Amino acid sequence: MGVRITAYRKGATSVEILETTAQAKEALAEEGAVLWVDLHGRSEFSDELLREVFGFHPLAVEDVYKENHRPKVEDYDRYLYLILRGVSDSGQLESVQTEEMDLFLGKDFVVTHHSSPMATVDCAVDQLLQDVRPLSRGPAFLAHALIDRMVDRFLPLGNRVINEVDRLEAATLAGEDELARIVVLKGSIHRLRRLVASQRDVVARLARAEFDEIPVEAKPFFRDVHEHLAHLTETLEHERVELNSVFDAFHSLSAHRMNEIMKVLTLISTIMLPLTFLAGVYGMNFKHMPELESKYGYPILWGVMIFMSAVMVIYFRRRKWL
Repeated sequence: MGVRITAYRKGATSVEILETTAQAKEALAEEGAVLWVDLHGRSEFSDELLREVFGFHPLAVEDVYKENHRPKVEDYDRYLYLILRGVSDSGQLESVQTEEMDLFLGKDFVVTHHSSPMATVDCAVDQLLQDVRPLSRGPAFLAHALIDRMVDRFLPLGNRVINEVDRLEAATLAGEDELARIVVLKGSIHRLRRLVASQRDVVARLARAEFDEIPVEAKPFFRDVHEHLAHLTETLEHERVELNSVFDAFHSLSAHRMNEIMKVLTLISTIMLPLTFLAGVYGMNFKHMPELESKYGYPILWGVMIFMSAVMVIYFRRRKWL
């Protein structure tokens, strides 16, 4: 839990770290100053900042402290409220973990909130301590820097998905049973694509500068982020289709193998049928069966049975059934 208040004053070469709400109010009232408030978790201090210092709408404040929202952007009179999601770890593709960031963007401030530590925010703070340009150019450029870093953490997932789908395709064609992995990965790609597509739509509205809080000169930067998300969405959609093809190929190969097994069993049964008939006839307990008294009856019967089997095998081979 914590609150970090960073202020840039016009003409300054470094940022200033503020500690009280009074200092935050003073910075907001100063012409040319830009304020970034980063909230980690919830506290009385964070409630005071959101409700009293910035005066955000109660519904927006309520959403800030709730999790598992879909990415969205809402336009209030004085500010924008955005909900964004980023990748929180680099775990298995089957269970990609994401984290939520709530972002308020005004003419002279950016307020972010997250319930758990975020590498995106820490990286932005480190950069601000070395280079104040993201804040000096205005809050929209700081918002772009944060969103761009969140999107950059998504991009490696595209390559990992491509590699994994290629591996599953090769394994399936080699006869390996990867059905469970395919089914789980299909669900993961679907959820990831839906999330990225929602975020793409949010950034698209920023890239078009639909809102007063986004200056025209910031449009190319947001457009670049939108292109990355659009490319990732297309990649995930393509791999989803490829994985469906792998899924269908697995079932086709399984059906083919089953047909081959059934064909072999059927041919064996067909060959054994007349042999079973002959064995059944001469296994009957009748006293008067001429062949039973024959000296060569037994070898003759074997010869007949072998001959019939050979003829049937040759016939099946010529018909390419065997």
